Amino acid sequence: MSLVGKRINYDGNLGIVLYEGPVTNSNIIWLGIQWDDPSRGKHNGEYKGVKYFTPTIENSASFIKKNSPSLQVGQSFQEALIKKYIIKEEKDKNAEPVVWGKVVETVGFEKIDKKQSHLNELIEVGLDFQNIEKAFTDNDTKGKIKEICPNIEELNLSNNLFTHWDDVFDILNELEQLSVLFLNKNKINPNSLTSITRNNNAKFNSIKTLSLNKSIDEWEIVKNLEPYFPNLENISLGFNNFTNLLPILQPNQFSALKSINLESNALASWTVIENTLGKLPSLETLKMDYNKIKSIQYTLGTFEKLETLNLNNNEIDNWETIIELDKFPSLQKLRLSRNPLGDSVEPAANYRIFVIGRISKLIQFNGSSISKSDRYDCERYYINYAYQEKQKMNWSEEEFTIKHPKFKEL
Repeated sequence: MSLVGKRINYDGNLGIVLYEGPVTNSNIIWLGIQWDDPSRGKHNGEYKGVKYFTPTIENSASFIKKNSPSLQVGQSFQEALIKKYIIKEEKDKNAEPVVWGKVVETVGFEKIDKKQSHLNELIEVGLDFQNIEKAFTDNDTKGKIKEICPNIEELNLSNNLFTHWDDVFDILNELEQLSVLFLNKNKINPNSLTSITRNNNAKFNSIKTLSLNKSIDEWEIVKNLEPYFPNLENISLGFNNFTNLLPILQPNQFSALKSINLESNALASWTVIENTLGKLPSLETLKMDYNKIKSIQYTLGTFEKLETLNLNNNEIDNWETIIELDKFPSLQKLRLSRNPLGDSVEPAANYRIFVIGRISKLIQFNGSSISKSDRYDCERYYINYAYQEKQKMNWSEEEFTIKHPKFKEL
């Protein structure tokens, strides 16, 4: 069977097969792999002047022998579940080597069948790095997973070998109690969302938390996934190299979403963020650490319920952004460490004072609670500082109000 288009595991390194066949005049069958981690690659699918395949990322490819003992191909969810939660348990007891055929023979199918009945007690299941590519083996039937483990509420399927969303959805359809799903570091073909056949009308109503860190390349995939997860409350989308959040969401999309994690992307425009996320009616927490945001300007009627905003490790360098943050109607918790603005304040302790003085509703800054006495002291210090700056700069009242709009209120 050809492995082209399949995902593989080679010594713990995951990738997709783009070529299968001889290289030069060799009789050996080689596989051309594009690695999930581009730094693992050595070339662009070319050997001795002959181009065998073209990876989508430059210098992210390698050739490996198809018969290498280090090569692992995909298996089903049920196989992975039994290997980890039944056979491995028996192997650990009996100190048997982990070889599928041998351990089954040693443990015995009768014992496996007996222990399989205990899988229905599983609530949290970790099947990351288990080479899962589909729900069922060729001999399995729909409903088998639901029969043996119906009570799973939290499932980790990170770092597996899925290529099509239909295969993921086959698993989810079996788990009616599932509320938390981790799919981090899965390189599922984004085009497969437009070719769903078995689950095109599926809705996974029980799932409230979804993690897709380092899994998708475009925001459009998130938008297209929304109909399948109508009750989602928390989504994590870190390390996906997003540069924008287009296309924007429709008014009724992600209406239950309370928390979004977009850390470690490449988002620079607050306007883009606001246009896509600002009207979400339930959004309370937004994590934007490690992006490229330089400034924020608030638009009335957006982020009305946002209570927590994380902006660590961005490029904010202006006090105008802090003034704008005071306009967020519900903002209570703010993280703003390691931005150029903080580096510009001396002594460093004044940074906290000046932020608290400018944002009246904060109860926590950079993880530290703000007591009533803290706020009183910060605001007094800030008032004194602002007045002295006005005298020093000889500002007009209009100029002073622009620089320190909180002064009169305080």
